[in-house]
Amino acid sequence: MATTFALQLVTPTGVVFEGEVEEVTVTGPLGQFGVLAEHINFISSLVPCALEVKRSGGAVQTWVVSGGIAEVKDGAMTVLASGAETPASIDRAAAEADEREAGEKIAAMSTFEPEYAATLDALMLARARAAASGTSRASH
Repeated sequence: MATTFALQLVTPTGVVFEGEVEEVTVTGPLGQFGVLAEHINFISSLVPCALEVKRSGGAVQTWVVSGGIAEVKDGAMTVLASGAETPASIDRAAAEADEREAGEKIAAMSTFEPEYAATLDALMLARARAAASGTSRASH
């Protein structure tokens, strides 16, 4: 039984990560899900979130993705993300300010407003960035 599988994380600017991993955790519209070796074929859209990768030996890498598509097919996983950034590249103060601003904006909106979905995505991305920027940078 395999314990690792191939993962490729791709953005419009190129391949961000390619390698063997033990586990991937990411969030789709219905919630967080995990993928292990020998997972069934699966496809899901992604919401802005932290994508966490566990590598052999327990090392964990995290990227904040701004949405996209995740596909597991024939024992390999491909994530096509609109954007991906490492926690180390995120300015924590700016991320927290973005989160506050997006939270205030959405609190004043109706779900029927045309900008609601985009504002909700901005809030989810701001939350993921703020949370990731507070994690230990030694493991990334």
